[in-house]
Amino acid sequence: MNSKEIISTYLKKESSLKTEEVELICSYFQEEFIEKETPLFAAGNKYKKIVFVIEGILRVFIIDNKGEEIVKNFIEPGSFFADIESFEKNQNSMINLSTITDCTLLTLTKSDSDKLISQLPKWKNLIKAGAMKAMNDMIRKQEFLRIGDSAEQYQYLLKYFPKLVQQLPLKYIASYLRITQSSLSRIRKKA
Repeated sequence: MNSKEIISTYLKKESSLKTEEVELICSYFQEEFIEKETPLFAAGNKYKKIVFVIEGILRVFIIDNKGEEIVKNFIEPGSFFADIESFEKNQNSMINLSTITDCTLLTLTKSDSDKLISQLPKWKNLIKAGAMKAMNDMIRKQEFLRIGDSAEQYQYLLKYFPKLVQQLPLKYIASYLRITQSSLSRIRKKA
C-alpha cells in the first residue's frame, strides 16, 4: 500500500467522510522521507505542519533546566501529530520533535490546510478532533508512569507496546521512564 492509500484507509476508518472528501484531503498531503535522528523542530520555533506517520517513530521531548532531554511521547505509524498551538495560533513551540528511526511522513502545511478548509469546512473540526484524540492517547500512554516502580513501568511497556520497545534505543526508553540507562539495563537483566 502506498502512503496516500494508508492515510486514506485511516481517514475512512476514523471518520464519516465520503470517499471524495478523503481523496481531497489526501491530495494536499506531501510525502517526506526523513533520516533517523533528524530534528523536525525545536522549542522556541514554529512548526506549521500536520504530520501523519507512515513508517518509523518520532519522539516528542523537552529539555529540562539541567539541559537533559526528557521524552514525553512516541509517535508511531498510523498516527497524526501537530503542535496545535504553533500550527493554529502561530505560537512558538514549547516542545521538540525528532525522528528516532528513518521515517516516511505525510505532511500538510498550514497554507494547504487553510486551502483545504475553504474547500471542505469540516476539515477544521477534524483537526480539532484529531488533536483531542492524540492528546487522550498520549495521556493514556503515560498513565502507567504514575503507578508502580521503574521495573513495573518497564514491564508495562513490554506488555502493551512490545514492537515499540524493540525499535527504540535504550536511552529513549530510559528518558521516557525518567530513569538512567544503567538503571534500565539492570531492570532488563532481571526481566
